[in-house]
Amino acid sequence: MSPTGPFRIAVPLRWVDVDAEGIVNNAVYASLMEQARYQYFAALLVVAGGKVPFVLAEATTRYLRPGRHGMRTEVTVRTTRLQNSSFRMEYEVLGDGEVLVTSEVVLVWVGPDLRPCPIPDAVRQAIAAREGIVVRA
Repeated sequence: MSPTGPFRIAVPLRWVDVDAEGIVNNAVYASLMEQARYQYFAALLVVAGGKVPFVLAEATTRYLRPGRHGMRTEVTVRTTRLQNSSFRMEYEVLGDGEVLVTSEVVLVWVGPDLRPCPIPDAVRQAIAAREGIVVRA
């Protein structure tokens, strides 16, 4: 567990995010989590100029209860595992303090040719320090 707890950010819902009944569309949760992920890495000073050097390889999402228009939404993010070129992250999307969605994703660090490459040491160290992950030498 992170020494400072999961990264938490408010990610407001927009009117366009809900259907005619005022329920959040399931695809919107992926966008909320992506925005939170971008803010997580921006806070670690890992992304520059809006360029994200990794791609989504796998996602498992559980929808626990419906979100509704007008809810105060937040997303928590934490990195749980660092490997050579990939890493695992977990999310919770909260609406008015209740967990609406949980998700676990695997991301892969890529080079300019979009092929997997090792996570740079400075990035690995920043994530490890934030999350309390022991990095093997």
